[in-house]
Amino acid sequence: MSERPKYLSDGETKGGGYSKTLFESLSFAYRPFLARIILCLVVGLLGRGLLLANTNVIGYWVDEIVGKTTPLSGLSSEHIIFLLCGMALTGFLLTLTFRVSFSRLSAQAISTFYDEVTLRTSRLPMSFFDTTPAGRIITRFSSDYGNVFRLFGGPLAEFISIIFDLTMMIILISVANPIYLVFVIFIGIMNFLVYKLNQNRLRTSRRELSASRSPSIAHFAETTQGASTIRTFRRQKSFGERFERLDRYFLNQKLNTTKSLISFSFQMNSLTALLLLITGVSAYFMVEKGWATVGSVGVAFSFIALSGNTVQMFFEWLTQFEEAMIGVERLDQYMRMQMEPGSHLPSYAKFATGHPVYSESVEKYLRSRRLTEDRSASVQVQDVWFRYREDLPWVLKGVNFEVKAGERLGIVGRTGSGKSSLIQALFYLYPIDKGRIAINTHAPKLSENGSGIDLNLYRQSMAFIAQEPILFQGTLRFNLDIKDNLPDEKLWAVLAQVGLDAWVRAQPDGLFMKIEERGKNLSLGERQLLCMARCLLQEAPIVIMDEATSSVDPQSEEIMVKATEEFFSDRTQIIIAHRLSTLAKCDRILWLQNGEIVALGPTDEVLPRFKNTELV
Repeated sequence: MSERPKYLSDGETKGGGYSKTLFESLSFAYRPFLARIILCLVVGLLGRGLLLANTNVIGYWVDEIVGKTTPLSGLSSEHIIFLLCGMALTGFLLTLTFRVSFSRLSAQAISTFYDEVTLRTSRLPMSFFDTTPAGRIITRFSSDYGNVFRLFGGPLAEFISIIFDLTMMIILISVANPIYLVFVIFIGIMNFLVYKLNQNRLRTSRRELSASRSPSIAHFAETTQGASTIRTFRRQKSFGERFERLDRYFLNQKLNTTKSLISFSFQMNSLTALLLLITGVSAYFMVEKGWATVGSVGVAFSFIALSGNTVQMFFEWLTQFEEAMIGVERLDQYMRMQMEPGSHLPSYAKFATGHPVYSESVEKYLRSRRLTEDRSASVQVQDVWFRYREDLPWVLKGVNFEVKAGERLGIVGRTGSGKSSLIQALFYLYPIDKGRIAINTHAPKLSENGSGIDLNLYRQSMAFIAQEPILFQGTLRFNLDIKDNLPDEKLWAVLAQVGLDAWVRAQPDGLFMKIEERGKNLSLGERQLLCMARCLLQEAPIVIMDEATSSVDPQSEEIMVKATEEFFSDRTQIIIAHRLSTLAKCDRILWLQNGEIVALGPTDEVLPRFKNTELV
């Protein structure tokens, strides 16, 4: 039996109807284009009507030839031919206009929906990214969106054209011979019953198929990231076998979905064949009884034969439409999730989903605002209890201290003591269960009814250099000046400070040299020094370094130690260091153990005590 991933939630594999918010989200996406879409629909319906009405004109022409009186009586054959050509050309142009215009408008609407989902997902709590496999997120934004865009971006016009065809066929059959409406209604009802019979099974299998993609993608991403470790420990076989199990599970789900679709299509084809048989037999008797003319029978039979296939196509397209709707539903789940406390959407967010949104005036105010104009700031940590989730143990327990403005505080402790967790709490990346952290006595506002300063304004007051330097794919300039508001002279001056100006000038593209994903084309020391430069450019009053020198070469470490002593000498510094020698010039040392403060005092008192315990 193929492996079924344990983290497929019930919400992803449920059957039945769609979520209540799905259609509201689609209305948000299409509302700005509604007037133009309605105009396109009118043009499309008229175009399809003109193309299909050619059959009625030909039927009248046949009846006129055999001596029957028709609406075309008095027109010569040449005039009728010109009429047919004019209707065909006009219908073709109108249909083409509809297809192109509607497809573009629909693609824009769905792209807007995708952008809105991205906006909200980027502001989800960190716990979401900790507990959600990367493969699931990637699937939502690639495979699911691909399914949505593949239908809504263009083929939706084809689906609507089928609806137009059915509408016009009913009208034109009624004009030719109303008796045949009975056959169209009968086949429509039968196809609808077949569709309803298969609907839940198809929805469930498609949901299961969509959810089954993410495990293999997540495992593949994990394998590529850890390729060197896997080879070192010669674990290729076990990783390969697990991928095969996950991929087999996905392929089995794909096979099950395909079987359901084939069964559905076979039932539809059988109904179409039955309709043609009934129509052919009935046409003979109707002509014999004089209930219909040869021309009207030809028109009706042509439309009924066409309508049978069109009805079948309609319901087959409807199943594909449902697949796209499942993609919309899955993306809508992310869009409706609760965002990080204190986070706001930008003013250009278009969907009214109930999330907090900045006004343009507030955004403009915050862009020019700083928490303090001073070069340094104080930090208050007051009785903080912190854990990553409610089901996990406390990692900080009643931590209470203050860092004075301009002070250099070193933090020491064994692995698992809570050092890095304290940094997470300082940035409010996770909710603080009890207590409060503030800068210059100002804590961030985390709820609409709460008090405090803007969360982004609070975080901008702290510059951070992590143990693992983070760079983004793009230019070097983008990685240094993400807001893109600093002059080149400023960037070159800071690069000179960290000793990288000569290296950058030696690059053919200078500041616009390409940085690969995660900075893979740079050495670890170069990446860390670039992060140091970015930190300097931020000019934040508080600088936090988390084991920033633990993995760099001695030369880079020397530059970074110099930064703490010279470049950031007028800033408040919080330093977690693996090499205790880098903390020698700190004003005070905070010693953490099991999430609690063991000691907090002058460096020459606390650091020797900690060293002695390390030697024991």
